[in-house]
Amino acid sequence: MKEKLFTNKDEQSLLEEINNEIITSKEVYLIYPFISKNILNKISKTFEFCKNNNIKIKIISTTFDDLSQFNNLNELKILVEKYSNIKIKIENNLERNSERIHIKASIFKKENGLSTAIIGSSNLTVKGMISGREWNIKLTEKNNKDLIEKMINEFESLWKEELIDFSDSFERDLLIQKIKENQETLYNSKLELLTSSLTKKYLYKFQKDIVDKLSYRRYTNKNKNLVIMATGTGKTLVSAFDYKRQIDQAKTSLRLLFLAHQREIIDQAIKTYRQVLEDNEFGDVMYDGTINNNPKHLFATIQTLSTRLNLFKPNDFDIIVFDEAHHISAMSFDKVFNYFKPKQILGLTATPEREDNKDIKVYFDNEYATELRLWDAINQKLLCPFDYYCIDDTNTNLNGVDLNSDKEIFKVINTDSRNELLYKTISKYLGVHARPTTLIFCVTVKHAINIANYLKSKNLKAEALTSENTKDRKRILHEFAIGRINYLCVVNIFNEGVDIPEINTIILLRPTNSKTVYLQQLGRGLRKTELKNKLEVYDLISNIDNKYDITLGIRNLFNPMIKNNKSFSAKEGLPYNCTINLEKHTEEIIINSLKKWYINKNSIKSYIVEYYEKYQEDAFKMLLKDYEISILDFYNNLDNLFIPIAKQINQYNPFENDTKRNKNILKQFLFLDNYKIVKYFYNRLTLKITNKKIDLDLDNLLITSCLYEITSMEKFLSLYPEYLQINDLVEHFILHNKIIVEELIMILKYKLENETLIFANEVEPLLNLKATYTVKQVLSVVNRTNFLHYRDDLKVLTFQAGYLTFDNSKQIILADEDSENYGKKTKYQSEDKLFYWSLPEKMTIKNKIIKDFENKAIKKYLFIHDKQNYNTKNLFLKLYKFVGVGKFEEMLFEDVLTVKFKL
Repeated sequence: MKEKLFTNKDEQSLLEEINNEIITSKEVYLIYPFISKNILNKISKTFEFCKNNNIKIKIISTTFDDLSQFNNLNELKILVEKYSNIKIKIENNLERNSERIHIKASIFKKENGLSTAIIGSSNLTVKGMISGREWNIKLTEKNNKDLIEKMINEFESLWKEELIDFSDSFERDLLIQKIKENQETLYNSKLELLTSSLTKKYLYKFQKDIVDKLSYRRYTNKNKNLVIMATGTGKTLVSAFDYKRQIDQAKTSLRLLFLAHQREIIDQAIKTYRQVLEDNEFGDVMYDGTINNNPKHLFATIQTLSTRLNLFKPNDFDIIVFDEAHHISAMSFDKVFNYFKPKQILGLTATPEREDNKDIKVYFDNEYATELRLWDAINQKLLCPFDYYCIDDTNTNLNGVDLNSDKEIFKVINTDSRNELLYKTISKYLGVHARPTTLIFCVTVKHAINIANYLKSKNLKAEALTSENTKDRKRILHEFAIGRINYLCVVNIFNEGVDIPEINTIILLRPTNSKTVYLQQLGRGLRKTELKNKLEVYDLISNIDNKYDITLGIRNLFNPMIKNNKSFSAKEGLPYNCTINLEKHTEEIIINSLKKWYINKNSIKSYIVEYYEKYQEDAFKMLLKDYEISILDFYNNLDNLFIPIAKQINQYNPFENDTKRNKNILKQFLFLDNYKIVKYFYNRLTLKITNKKIDLDLDNLLITSCLYEITSMEKFLSLYPEYLQINDLVEHFILHNKIIVEELIMILKYKLENETLIFANEVEPLLNLKATYTVKQVLSVVNRTNFLHYRDDLKVLTFQAGYLTFDNSKQIILADEDSENYGKKTKYQSEDKLFYWSLPEKMTIKNKIIKDFENKAIKKYLFIHDKQNYNTKNLFLKLYKFVGVGKFEEMLFEDVLTVKFKL
C-alpha cells in the first residue's frame, strides 16, 4: 500500500482505483463539484455492492451555477431514492452566500489504519476520470495519518454546513424545479436570466433564527415585533415563513393584512407569500381603491387603505405586517396603525432610524424584536462585499452649512470644480470606457439633472431619474438594468422597494447627517448577482461643520466590536472580503473624527454611573444598545460587577454581599438559555413566587449556581454553619446578598427580553435539547448534588468533566471534542442522532464503565462541549449542551476505545 500519481495516460486507471477503494471501505466520502451520468453508470455495480454490504457513502456536490450545466441532479436524486446507504448534499450556487466548493477528492474510511484518499484536479466526469489531462494523488493513512484525519474532519465540517440535503424531498425537488425553470428560460439574455429571482421556499440559518426569535417572543406574550434586517436579506420572505409557522401552529388560516407604501412592494410581497404557502390564489391586492368583499388576506398600499378604513372593522385582521416600517410615523401609517386591533403586529425595516428623528419603536413597545445589521449581513456573505473609496474633495468647504438643508448644500457643491472631481474619479478608478451600472446620489432634483447633463457632455451614458420625469421611469429603469444607461443620477434613497441587483457602483456626492439615508443608499448596491463580484463605492468627502459626525455612516462598515480607531487606520474589522481606501486628506479628517467616538466607546466603565443616574433600572440595557456591545463582551471587558460601579459602592455593607460573591458568579448565569430556568430564576429572585409555587428542584439549581465554588461539605459548612436552621436557603441568600441579587435580576431580565431562549424539546424537567449548562448545573438537574436539607439529603461533589455513574441508575457523560487525554474520536452527529465518546486512553475494555454502558437500567445523559465562550476568556468555564438520553449501541476499537450511542 503506497502513494500513487494518476495522470489519465492509462485510461480508466483512476476510475478503477476508486472502484476498488470503495468496495474495500467501511464508509466513503466523495466531494466533487461536477458529477456526470456517464460516470455514475460506470460505477453503478459498485453502488449495488455497497448497498448489499452496508457500505455508507456520503457525497457533496454543487449546482455550479443557476443552470446546473455540469451536474445531473436528477441522477443524484435517483441515487438517493434507490440506495438507502447513500446520502447526498448539494451546495446551491444559486444562493447569495454560497462559497463555491472546488474540492475534488475521495476519502475511503477503513479499519486498522488502512484508510486512503484520492485528491487532485479531476471531477467525477468522463473528462476528469478518463480523457482529460489531470493530476490526482492517492494518500495512505499509513504514511499520512494526520493528513487523512484532517481531510476526514474537513469533509465532516462541510457536511454540517447549510447545504441542500437530497434526503429531504422537499428541499431537493424545489432545487431541481428551480434549475428546470432557469434552464427553460435560457433563451433570454444572460442578464435577464440572472436577474429573474425565484423566491426560496426554505430559509438561510440567519432567517430561520429570526423566525425562531419571533416564535419565542409570541411564546412570552410579546405581540408587537419590529424586525431590523439589512436591505437584500429577505425581510418579506421571513414574514411569509413566520405567517406560515403561525397558521401551522394554529391549524387554521389567520386573517392577514400586509401594508407597504409602494405598489411594487405589494406585488412582490403577495407573490412571495403565495410561493411560500404554495397557494396561487392566496390574498387580494388593493392599491387603486377596488377590493373584494371582506378579504381575509389583503395586501394593500398604506395610502389607499388609509382613505378607506370605513370598509373595515378594527378586528378584521389577526396579523398586520408593516413593510418599510420606518414610514410608520407618517400620518397615514399612524392613522392605520391606531385604527386596527390585531392580535399580532410585525414591522419590517432595514433602517429604523427615520430622517425626521421620530422614533418608530414607540409603536412596538419601545424595542426591536431582532436585528440583522449591514456588517453582519455582508460578513455572513448574504450581501455583496464592497471596495469603499474615500475621495479627497479639498476644494469644497461645507463648514457652517446645515447638512439638513438640501438647498444650502446644493449652493456649495454645485460647482465646476466638483463636477470635474467627479469625472476625474470616474476616469481614475472606473475608466471612461467602462460600462458600469452606477447609481449617483445627488442633493436635489436640479443637482441630479445637472450631473447627468455634465456626464453626457463627457460622452458618458447618463440619465437623471427624479420626480420630474416619472413618465419615463419604467423606460429609464429598464435601460439602466440592461446597461444602456451606465450612470443614473438620483436623489436621496432611490425609491424604496425598487431593486436593481445589477448596480455595481455607487457614487455619493453629498454628505448626510442621516444614518438612515446612508444605509439605504449603500444598500441599493449590495444585492448579489452572478456577474457582480463586488460593489464599488466612491464617497466624495469635504470638510463639514464640527457639530456633525463625518463618520456617522462609515462606522457602520466596521465590526461594531472594534474597540479603538487604530483598527480603521489598519483597515481591520471590515466584513468578509471588503476593503476601504482613504485618500490623504480624507484619512486625516476621518481618523480624527473616529478618535472622538472610540475614546468614548472604550471608556464604557466611566459611563456606567452616568447611565445609571439617567436610566436607573434600564441603564444596563441602554448602555449595551448605545455602544452596540453584547452582554458577553461587556462583562468580558469589565473587571467588576455593573451594580457596584453604577451605585459607586467601594465597600459592601451588611446584607449586600455577605457570602462574598465575585464576578465568577456571573459565569453561571450569563450562558443560561433555557426559558423555564431563566424565567423561574427571575421570578424567584424578585420574590414573585409564592411559597406554594416554589419548585425545590429549580431552587436547588438556583442555589447551586449561586454557590459556584462550593465543592465539599467543609466549604458549605464554612459558609452556612447553621444551615439546618434555614428553612428557605434561596430567600436567605436574597436577603443577605442584595447587591449580587440585583445584578442577577438585571442579567436575567435582559436575557428574557433580548435573547432567543429555548422553550421546546424538554426531555426531562429542566433538561431541554440544545440547552447549555455549566458542570455544576448538570449535577443539579440530574439530582447528583443538593444544597437544600429540606429537599433531600445534602450531596456535595467535586467533579469537572468526563463521566459519572451514580445510584446504579444514572450516568452523565460530558464529552469534550479534541481533548489532549481523550476525545480524539468524540463527536455528535445530530442528523444521524449518533453520539461518539472516546474514553480516556488508560481505560481498557475491562473497565467497569463498559458494563455501565451496556446496562440498560442505567439512563445515559449525554452532553457535548459548548465552545461559545472561547472568545471571551475572562468568562471562561466549561459549558455543555444537552443532546439527549442515549442508548448504547456498541464499542469501537479503532485507534482509541470509543463508545457509540443512539439518541
